[in-house]
Amino acid sequence: MTDYAQEHRLGRIDVVELDDTAALSRDVPLDVEAVQEAWPDFEGGFDSLQGRRMMGLVFGGSDVYRLTSVRLDRDAENPLGLDETTIPGGPYLRLRLRGEAPEIYGQISSAFDALFALADHDAARPHIEYYRREGEVDCLVPVVRSHG
Repeated sequence: MTDYAQEHRLGRIDVVELDDTAALSRDVPLDVEAVQEAWPDFEGGFDSLQGRRMMGLVFGGSDVYRLTSVRLDRDAENPLGLDETTIPGGPYLRLRLRGEAPEIYGQISSAFDALFALADHDAARPHIEYYRREGEVDCLVPVVRSHG
């Protein structure tokens, strides 16, 4: 399954394997305005964004968007009182968007449409927006592990 790669007009689609990862999170309504409003407040609560991996998780059939930051050693005390969550591991189809912010964020929905069209989707795990750096977002859709 790791040999899978396909070119798409938005970028290359690959299969990647993620590990279960501890994270701190806050849930907000799955609404574009609510999500856009929540990110600066969520990020601004941390001592620093240095070394942080920020992701948005959406569970199918849910009206919740989960803002997450992968747990760092310096988060041991969880001084912000955030929720504890696990970003589920396993195989994901990934499309990495690259471009200028904020235009790149307008491509996220199209990227997920392309991935869901190809995926043997595992509805038990969330799809993920991984904000790697300004102008680079990984869109990840969980897929059923192939046996064989």
